Amino acid sequence: MKPAGDERTSDGGDLAARQPPLEQLMNVRSVDRDETVLLVVEGAVDGLTAPRLRTAVTEAFDRLAGRALVLDLSRVTFLGSPGLRTLFESASDAVHLHGHRPLRVVVNHSRPVTRPIEMVGLDSVLDLYHDVDGALRGDEPAP
Repeated sequence: MKPAGDERTSDGGDLAARQPPLEQLMNVRSVDRDETVLLVVEGAVDGLTAPRLRTAVTEAFDRLAGRALVLDLSRVTFLGSPGLRTLFESASDAVHLHGHRPLRVVVNHSRPVTRPIEMVGLDSVLDLYHDVDGALRGDEPAP
């Protein structure tokens, strides 16, 4: 079985997209800004990695101090049901436990992240953006 992220271009060339190291299927990087905490997620969010994402989101909530939380999923290559559950729980926590408006999530509309979010109806509880700058500013979410 091939490890996740071993996709090649159709002509057999280099890897189709930059991937995290094979031993680490998902990377989460936190960036503290004046008005927001930005979590940049890269790789696959599945049953093995979703708990790490949940931990990163929980830790980010603990240090918001009135700032907004933005999740950048534009580099996510796979979003499975555990990842969807993590997004749902994080969105609920943002509103009910922390008193924030809907969670801001950046998605690249050509990636495999948007479709699962829309299929399960999470687009109605998340503020979806197509670029990080718009999400950081809190612009009107993408339609």
